[in-house]
Amino acid sequence: MSIEKITSAIIEEAQTECEQIMNAANIKGKSVVNELEKRIKIEIDAYVKDAAEERERIISRRKSVADIDSKKIVLAKKQELINRCFDNAVEFIISMDEEKYVEFLADAGKASGLIEGTLIFNEKEKNSIGKRVVDMMNQKVPGGKFTLSDETKNLRGGYMLQKDQIYINNSVEAMMDEKRRELMGDVALILFPEEK
Repeated sequence: MSIEKITSAIIEEAQTECEQIMNAANIKGKSVVNELEKRIKIEIDAYVKDAAEERERIISRRKSVADIDSKKIVLAKKQELINRCFDNAVEFIISMDEEKYVEFLADAGKASGLIEGTLIFNEKEKNSIGKRVVDMMNQKVPGGKFTLSDETKNLRGGYMLQKDQIYINNSVEAMMDEKRRELMGDVALILFPEEK
């Protein structure tokens, strides 16, 4: 055989073997690519599912926070309305008929349990009704020895009853604050009845 034929046979054999190797590599490459595509799809699906679940958790948390915030806002508004009711009650008491108001303040002094002391009003009430309240308390309390102070306090209405170092706050706002603690629940039920 001639060298050319031998060379040609070797080249032909090498080309055939090269084609077989290339075909095998293509088949293996396609198989690897297909396998990678499957794994990528599985991972992408898992990430998409996790992201959707996380999104739902975030939405749920934010909705819960929004619900809590809205309840706080509603509660604050209700509290504001309740406080306004008690503030209006203070104004109602202060502006009631003068005779009834004087008697109301004298009864508050009688309820203190003291039989003597000094009443300290705000400037306006000291001049308008102070003496009458003192006189009525002295009538209502057996052995009463109450006096009107020259001193004044910054009160909306009512007075401070002083006996030595003891001060009893009979201001209308203090009496209302005391009632506020007792009646807060009842007032809330009246203003905001529970829905059925």
